[in-house]
Amino acid sequence: MRRSQIVSLLLAILIGFGSLAGVLAAGWAPVLGVQLQGGVEVLLRPTAPADDEQLDRAIEIIRSRVDALGVAEPDITRQGEQVVVQLPGVKDKQRAVDLVGQTAELRFRPVLLTFNPFDEVDFSGAQQLAEAYNGSLHPEAVNESASEADGDELVGEQEMTAQELLELIDPEAAEELEAEAGDAVADDTSETADVADDAEAEEIDPSDIGLQQFPEFTAPEDDLADWAVLLPGRGEPVGYVLGPAELTGEAVAEAAATFNNEWVVNVDLTEEGAVGFDEIAARYFGQQVAIVLDGVVESAPVIRATEFGGTAVISGTFDEDGARDLAVALRFGALPVEFEQDDVRTVSATLGEGTLRAGVIAGIVGLILVGLYMLVYYRLLGIVAVASLAISGSVLWSLISWLGESRGLALTLAGTTGIIVSIGVQVDSNIVYYERIKEEVRRGRAVRSAADASFKGAFMTIVWADLASLIGAGVLYQLTSGTVRGFALYLGLATLIDLAVSYFFMRPLVVFIARRLVNEEPRRLGVLPPADSDVAPATATTGGTS
Repeated sequence: MRRSQIVSLLLAILIGFGSLAGVLAAGWAPVLGVQLQGGVEVLLRPTAPADDEQLDRAIEIIRSRVDALGVAEPDITRQGEQVVVQLPGVKDKQRAVDLVGQTAELRFRPVLLTFNPFDEVDFSGAQQLAEAYNGSLHPEAVNESASEADGDELVGEQEMTAQELLELIDPEAAEELEAEAGDAVADDTSETADVADDAEAEEIDPSDIGLQQFPEFTAPEDDLADWAVLLPGRGEPVGYVLGPAELTGEAVAEAAATFNNEWVVNVDLTEEGAVGFDEIAARYFGQQVAIVLDGVVESAPVIRATEFGGTAVISGTFDEDGARDLAVALRFGALPVEFEQDDVRTVSATLGEGTLRAGVIAGIVGLILVGLYMLVYYRLLGIVAVASLAISGSVLWSLISWLGESRGLALTLAGTTGIIVSIGVQVDSNIVYYERIKEEVRRGRAVRSAADASFKGAFMTIVWADLASLIGAGVLYQLTSGTVRGFALYLGLATLIDLAVSYFFMRPLVVFIARRLVNEEPRRLGVLPPADSDVAPATATTGGTS
């Protein structure tokens, strides 16, 4: 047995069982899909072609939405141009389905007021202001309990300032808000610090403001473009009362984060967007205009010019990540592409647990039966087949666990099926090699010589057979969607592992057994000696007639 074969065998064992030991020590395990633990699976398909950057951005936005639902360990992945959202254990299934694929707009809204969301008086005053403003804009939709006098006074008051509107509704609240909020365009560093202190005193993380902590904020279904809304700031302890949207993300042609003594975002506007943005700049010069995405204020810069000529610079206390995130939000809007729901599946927790149990049992039974067959039929070579499956299984388990941990790739029911099918593919590789050895031995060749000489031809057969499986898996992955892709992915991974294990593990181990354990006793390999085989008499008869 050559030194290279010994090294190959030892490395294969080290990689196989070493990788398994590594993932077990790290506490990694395959992330189970919805079918194996219950939940909701939504398959989203773009209505128009989308590039990688757009799809990656869509996944980030959807992930943020899912996090707001409080779903534990969601799995949001790409399968080609499709996005698969798996929400295991989700309770409000319909809300989850409606939320993940919603294509909200990026909107530019004027800031009517900033307030402390941790202060009940501030929040109450902000709510009254929003209601008053909406009453002036949409008197027909004002709550029926509001007096006719109040409604009449508010009609047609769109030009009234936010402070004046609040004074009209509640003068005392207006005075308190005016004293506490200060000028909206002033530097609010000290105010932010005070709010953070208040939040810490109440044991609330001030950077985690949102609908989960403050249900009084405008709900996503009520976030209408032509209404005033109450929205939280992203990563800041500030709430905003915002007027109706003046412009949408369609006005933005390009946006990029750059560093020039500080991180800023450079924005290029479309031709129509430039006109609209200049109108906003003239109307709200010296005031804040909020950039709103998915119900959260991404940034609220102060307008410092009345004309921008198609380009604008957004500055503030950005770090690099914040500037880049805002640039991406401006460039792509909400979901950068419009999705349609290609498929929605709901699986109960009980059904998922039963499916997982059935899959595990099927895999174990299959392995046991295959192992017994190989041991009975191929004797010592059957041990190699079982060892090859063990190495392949260790590598595959480690790879699936790593992909689940690092990429969020979930093991689905279809993927489990692909792995079980791959057992047959891997055993077939062993059988091809063993049958070549048996043929050579029947022709009278020594066992040790047959083990070495048979591999080259057998491996080419293995390559072509596995290539056929890979082509099938590739075609399925490219042309199908949903669970079929999971089947194709794991079948393809297992087939690639089989090629590596066949070359680096199976061959040197067979050669080792042939040289050290067989001792030219073909029966130990399940091979009849030449005198007892069917080939030998046929050869002798032919020789006699000649």
